[in-house]
Amino acid sequence: MPSFDCFRTLQSLNSLLNVLVDNDRLLDAKEIFDRSDEMGFRLNSISFNLLIKGLLEKEKYEEACNLFDEMLKREVQPSVVTYNSLIGFLCRKGDVDKAKGLLEDMIKKGKYLNAVTYALLMEGLCSIGEYKEAKKVMFDMEYRGCKPTVNFGVLISDLGKRGKIEEAQSLLSEMKKGWFEPDVVIYNILVNYLCKEGKVAKAYKVLTEMQIRGCQPNAATYRMMVDGFCLSGDFEGGMKVLTAMLNGKHCPRLETFCCLVSGLMKYGKIDDACFVLEEMKKREMRVDLNAWETLVRDTCGDEAASKLLTELISVIQ
Repeated sequence: MPSFDCFRTLQSLNSLLNVLVDNDRLLDAKEIFDRSDEMGFRLNSISFNLLIKGLLEKEKYEEACNLFDEMLKREVQPSVVTYNSLIGFLCRKGDVDKAKGLLEDMIKKGKYLNAVTYALLMEGLCSIGEYKEAKKVMFDMEYRGCKPTVNFGVLISDLGKRGKIEEAQSLLSEMKKGWFEPDVVIYNILVNYLCKEGKVAKAYKVLTEMQIRGCQPNAATYRMMVDGFCLSGDFEGGMKVLTAMLNGKHCPRLETFCCLVSGLMKYGKIDDACFVLEEMKKREMRVDLNAWETLVRDTCGDEAASKLLTELISVIQ
């Protein structure tokens, strides 16, 4: 940088560390980190956090802990991001007791625990089947003045994974009674699991409810609903949601379009199928030959398909 008449700053050093870590060049990042003193920098918590993140991504927990100890020796105060990185790693590995120890250390040192800190611990507890304990953690965070909006999503997701959809819906109601307004992420979790369970009508009720409460569905909400209707064989319902999705300037996946076209043609809804194909064309979504073959065979059967496929191939080529 001096050769370009630019001054080195700690911010530029941290930016370089970030780029190296994100591009899987941890050794290069470590080399620059170790040379920081000779370059005249006093590293801050961001510098350490970047390297700790890189080490944890490589499963090098012990080295990350050594770096954490080095922070303390250099009198660099660990931030909530530092603790969250370590707690998140331990919870993903199922070592929830160690994660709890770090959280208690944060509390003793007067560190601010944010919603992410609690969410990581709750995810860890849910992953080892400790749902009730995770719920207690959420009540504890509320007691400490941290809004648990995101954390309701952790519990609802866990209930959904275990097929306890009614409990998940009850928890959503409990959330609203506590004056916490669910966001689109929370609603999407419930819509996702309801669709997976084949309860598309209930999922559609959730979609309607969120709109009434002023929460706008996003592309993911609509995609899950269209896919849910298609999987349950209700292609007219899928068409209705697709129309709302397109009006909201959102775009389905290619697979969703193809599934919808196939279903509509099977049920004789040719005009609707053509409308969907036109929408695909507008968005320059190309269907490959294999997808066309599947579509034609599903719609026409094997005998009629052969002739039509030959014609399609000649058009495509």
